Amino acid sequence: MKKLLFIAVVLFAGTTIYAQYGPQYQGPTQTATLQPNLSSDPNANTGLSIQNGNDNKVRVRQAGTQQSVYTYQDNGSGIGANLARVRQTGAVSSASGVQNAADVIQSGSENQSTTRQEGDYNSAITKQGQNDDSSANNRGNIRQGTGNQAEGNSALLEQDGLANEATIRQTYDSNDAWTVQSGEGNTSFVRQNASPNNTAGHYAYTNQLGVDNESGIDQSGSDGQQNWAWSYQVGEENKSLQVQTNTDNPASGYVNYALADQGAFQDGILSASSLTGLVGIDGGVAGELATLNTSTNGSIAFQNQDGGDLDAETHQYGDENYSEQNQSGYGNDAFIVQNTYGDGNYGRQDQLGTQSNATLGQFGTGNKAWQRQGLGNNNQVTSTQVGDDNLLNTYQDGDNNFGTTMQNGTANAALLVQRGGHSYSIEQDGTGNQADILQLGPNGNFNTDGIECSFEDPIPWTPINGVNNFNLDDICDGC
Repeated sequence: MKKLLFIAVVLFAGTTIYAQYGPQYQGPTQTATLQPNLSSDPNANTGLSIQNGNDNKVRVRQAGTQQSVYTYQDNGSGIGANLARVRQTGAVSSASGVQNAADVIQSGSENQSTTRQEGDYNSAITKQGQNDDSSANNRGNIRQGTGNQAEGNSALLEQDGLANEATIRQTYDSNDAWTVQSGEGNTSFVRQNASPNNTAGHYAYTNQLGVDNESGIDQSGSDGQQNWAWSYQVGEENKSLQVQTNTDNPASGYVNYALADQGAFQDGILSASSLTGLVGIDGGVAGELATLNTSTNGSIAFQNQDGGDLDAETHQYGDENYSEQNQSGYGNDAFIVQNTYGDGNYGRQDQLGTQSNATLGQFGTGNKAWQRQGLGNNNQVTSTQVGDDNLLNTYQDGDNNFGTTMQNGTANAALLVQRGGHSYSIEQDGTGNQADILQLGPNGNFNTDGIECSFEDPIPWTPINGVNNFNLDDICDGC
C-alpha cells in the first residue's frame, strides 16, 4: 500500500489550523515552537505562561534540555475556570528531552488540560474553546511515551463547543495523532501503542462536527508495522470505533488502513477501485453516488482489523445506518458505502482468511447485507442493492470463490453460498425477485452445509470513556 501525502500547515500560539483533511493524511508535523531563549545557556529550557480572567491555574514541570512550554488561558466570554498542567521530562540520555514542546491554549469556561511528555522530539498542542463563545466543560489530555521509549511523537487536540472530551495516549516510537472537535457533547479518544524503538509508528486522526458524536481509535503494532486510521463525522449522534492490531505478524512491515467516513463523502484509498467495481456490475450506482447526501443521524460504524496489510473503508450517509467490518489474517480489503437518501440500512462484512476482497454498496431504505468469507483465501464478493426492502446474505467459505450480486428495484432477496473455487453472478432488476444459489464442491451436502438467510442483531455501542477531572493544589496553601 502507498503512504499518501498529507499537506498541512499548523500554526500554534493561538493561531489557526489550516489542513487538507482526507486520505492524504500523513500526520501533523511537529511544529510546536520553542519559546525564545533569554538565557546565556543554549541548552536552557524555556517557556511562557499568560493568564487572564477568573480562577485560572497553570503548572509546568520541565526536566532535561531545550524543552519549551507555551500556555495561554483567558476567560473569553465565559467564567474562566481553566486549569492546565504540563509535564515534560527526559531520561533517555544526557541529551534527553531535546526539542520537546507543548502549547496549551484555553479560553471559555471550565476547561481542563493535562499534557505529559517524556523522551525525545515530542510535540503536543491543546486548544480548547477558541472559536465558540459558548464553549464550556471541555477537557483534554495528551500523554506521550515513557522515559526511553518516546521519540518522534506528535499530538494535536483541538476542541470547541460544549461538553467535549478528548484524550490521546501514545507510547513508544514515531506516533502521530490529533483530534478536532466542534459542536456539543463530543467524545473522542486515540490510543496508540507500538513496539519499542524499532517501529515506524502509527497515524490517527479523528474529526467530528455536530452534536453528540463519539469516536475512538485504538491501534497497536509490532515488528515495524504501521497502522493508519482516520475518521470523519458530520451530523448528529454518529459513533465510530476503529481497532487495529497486528502484533508479531510474521509478514513484518505490513500496514493496516481504516477509514470511517460518516456524513460527507471523502475519498479514501479504496474508494476509486471499489466504486469502479460497484458501477461495473450495476450502472445505476453511478447515479446514486452522484447524489450523495451530507447528513448523518444515528449512524454507527465498527471496524476491527487483526493482522497486516488489511484495508477497511466505510462510508455512511443519512440516518439509522449500521456498518461493521471485521478482518483477520492479512491482505484483505473491505469497502462499504450505503444510504444516500433513506434509513434502516445494515451492512456487515466478516473476513478471516487472506487476500480476500468484499465490497458492498447499498442505496435506499430497509436494506440489509451480511457478507462473510470464512477461513478460505483469495475470495472476492461484490454486491449492490438499489431500491427498497432488499436483503442479501452471502457466504463464501473455501478458496478462490468469486461472487457478484446486483439487485435493483424493490423487495428483492438474494442468498449466495459457495465453498470451494466457485463463481456465480446474480442480476435482478424489477420487483418481487428472489434468488437462492448454493455451490459446495467435493463432499458437499445440501442438508448440512447450507446456511439460513438470517441477520444477527447489531452489536450495541459501548460508550467511550471520557477524561477524568483533575485539580491543582494552591501554591503555598495555608501560608
